[in-house]
Amino acid sequence: MFKSVRKITVVSVIINIFFLLGFTALCIYKKDAIAKRFEKMFVQPSEKVLSTFNKEPYQFVNDTQFFSENARTISILFLGNSLTYTGVPEEEPDKTPRGLTSTAKEKDYVHLLVKRIAQEKKVNVIYSLTNIADFERHFMEAELDFSRFTNATVKNPNYVIFQIGENVANKSLTTNEQLFIARYTNAVNHFTNSTKIICLPWWQDAQKNMLITQVAMDSSAYLVDISHLGSGADKQNFAESYKKYKQPGVGTHPGDYGMKNIADCLWTVFNATIQSQE
Repeated sequence: MFKSVRKITVVSVIINIFFLLGFTALCIYKKDAIAKRFEKMFVQPSEKVLSTFNKEPYQFVNDTQFFSENARTISILFLGNSLTYTGVPEEEPDKTPRGLTSTAKEKDYVHLLVKRIAQEKKVNVIYSLTNIADFERHFMEAELDFSRFTNATVKNPNYVIFQIGENVANKSLTTNEQLFIARYTNAVNHFTNSTKIICLPWWQDAQKNMLITQVAMDSSAYLVDISHLGSGADKQNFAESYKKYKQPGVGTHPGDYGMKNIADCLWTVFNATIQSQE
């Protein structure tokens, strides 16, 4: 009986070794896919967490970045989500609504960008911004509701920037890819006389990047990639690199460093398309 038990133990050990070797080989073979899955889990907030942000739909902020009385004026409309305009975490002492996790309004990507445009291109900038995460979450049910833009000073902008995609649920895209492309394209094409700029989402997502790239092609828009910033390759882009937040998902939004990098990416379009005023 002792020999029989010993034989079973040896066979069991051998089987486990072969299983372990096989599992290890599979992990090595699939290492890139596994790494991407874990990266997404620990970088991008869950859809449940994302649903707790963006409680300010279609609340427009209108402002001007002044350069001089004799300068010409350009207009910009920013349509985004919590990266563009929202309430701020309780840890932030300055409660002014702005791009989530920037430490001050002047340090979010919108205000960094308009200030740079005014200073370097020597123009006055009139701009409006709002949160259209409601459209992201409900694109299956309706087109972007432009009837809610009545409070925007800038309705027919020289430039319109779409910074959305982060709040589009992956499960919504599974069987609605073409609907997403069509409704996003319709929203962009509403601005017939504007220079149109579309951002790829902050958190890298191959499916979303592919679909939004198609939208940019279908609408003749500039495509600005900010997804490399939120990929986790440079942790300094995340607000959690310098501050801990109680609410899950907040820390992987862009902090001041990340906001500056978003503004830099968008600046490339303005730098190439605006003639400096002498």
